[in-house]
Amino acid sequence: MRTVDDLLEQAKLLPPQARKELRDKLDESLGAEERPAAGRADEGPYASLLQLAGTAHSKYPDVSVHKNRHLAEIYAGKPDAK
Repeated sequence: MRTVDDLLEQAKLLPPQARKELRDKLDESLGAEERPAAGRADEGPYASLLQLAGTAHSKYPDVSVHKNRHLAEIYAGKPDAK
């Protein structure tokens, strides 16, 4: 692993444009190895989407994050308007 560390240190010394070119070339040559295999054609689109379930994350909360507060508003007794 020492060689990898040395390469990373050398890459940090490159100008920004050269680093971008290096990243692009690494992505081209190694990208196919790291990509997860797509679902088989006979499994259909649902199987492919199911494989991706739980792999994404959003930095924005949605209603389900604060569901207790929202449920409390729904189920709380409302005062009778007389």
